Amino acid sequence: MIIGRFKAEGDSYTGSVPSLTTSGLPVRIVPAKQKGVDYEVALGDAGIELGVAWKKTSGKGNAYLSVKLDSPALPEPVNCALLKQNDGSHALVWKRASADTKSEEPPEAAAA
Repeated sequence: MIIGRFKAEGDSYTGSVPSLTTSGLPVRIVPAKQKGVDYEVALGDAGIELGVAWKKTSGKGNAYLSVKLDSPALPEPVNCALLKQNDGSHALVWKRASADTKSEEPPEAAAA
């Protein structure tokens, strides 16, 4: 399920993620200043932290960002993948974890 649309701006990404009260919250994914993560995810330019992301490569050789969103408004952290689309945009894709989920591979079908 695509939960956000982003565009690359240099080494950062800007886009929005819908919420229950608005059509989309502005979100920025920018290179991290902290060790252990590649990117920080923040609410617009306000600097409110929403999560972190790591550079990954799928089993098929496709680069993507593994994104972990967390907020007091969420019952638990949400794991997503930021996947480049054919038109050059990026889709933030979320897949509900199931008992038989065995890998962190992004949903490749959404990368079309």
